[in-house]
Amino acid sequence: LVDARDRIIAVLGGVPHGSKGKEWQAVEAEAAAAAIRCREASTFTEAQKHGRHGNFASRTVGYGYGNGRRKPQNYRVSSRANRNAMQELLRNKAIRRISGFQNALFNTFCHKNYIEYRDTNQEIQRKQPELQANFPNTAFAAATFNLGPLSFSPPHMDPDNRASSWCADTNMGPFDPDKGGHLVLWDLGLIIRFPPGSTILFPSALITHSTIPIQAHETRYAMIQYSSGGLFRWRNNGFQPDKSFLEKATAEERAEREAARASRWRLGLQKFTRWADLCRGDWRGTVRTAAGLDEVSDLSDLEESSETLHPSKRARRQ
Repeated sequence: LVDARDRIIAVLGGVPHGSKGKEWQAVEAEAAAAAIRCREASTFTEAQKHGRHGNFASRTVGYGYGNGRRKPQNYRVSSRANRNAMQELLRNKAIRRISGFQNALFNTFCHKNYIEYRDTNQEIQRKQPELQANFPNTAFAAATFNLGPLSFSPPHMDPDNRASSWCADTNMGPFDPDKGGHLVLWDLGLIIRFPPGSTILFPSALITHSTIPIQAHETRYAMIQYSSGGLFRWRNNGFQPDKSFLEKATAEERAEREAARASRWRLGLQKFTRWADLCRGDWRGTVRTAAGLDEVSDLSDLEESSETLHPSKRARRQ
């Protein structure tokens, strides 16, 4: 999905190229079976079974920052049986393959955000080795597993997630995708068919979204990876909370912080890949950055000329 300025704002990733048919169906089926085993081996509180996202069992693992936490912390999973069930799910080969596909899509279609996520996680984990990554090579800090059996959600946003980037959502069945399980992006006026095993990445903190209910005899599960926005603030503050930073900061540091806050929206927009760049093979956006076009205001009426990115043969000879 592309906005009026050619920025890729969401990706309907489908399934891995070359894995259509029985191969990826087997991956999805094994991931769904692993989700069922996890749910059956776990216990859930009423809040975990009836949350604002819907009436289904869910579990969040990994780490985050915000909502009263004094520093980045692991999400707590109560009881040894629940922890063992989640560890078995995270070690499952099909679940790990889905995580790899989610990260590959993120890196390909939103490379600059992917790099920021990856670097932020690595730096925070070096400072706090006790933080537990869910997978060896994921850029995301956290994952929520909607363990069903009827996982569908009313309209909502996810305000704790990083606003200027994406979450990665993969669903599992079995269910009939023509009759339910569609992803609804309310602010965009879109209803998106979302078959089992498919992946979609979108800014869940900015767009009101929901899932159309499936049929009563069907089952649906989901795996969502994301990072909380507080982790990036923690890193930008020099690995400390806002209050601590402001108490220690010099007048110059405070001024720099305010300038950065004022330009945050613009810098966030610059991290989204342009569709035209991707089509030209510049999925990292390096040509645009080298040409200084990242600094062009996204609210101006100026449009970059294709000649700037790809000058004519005559211009190149000159």
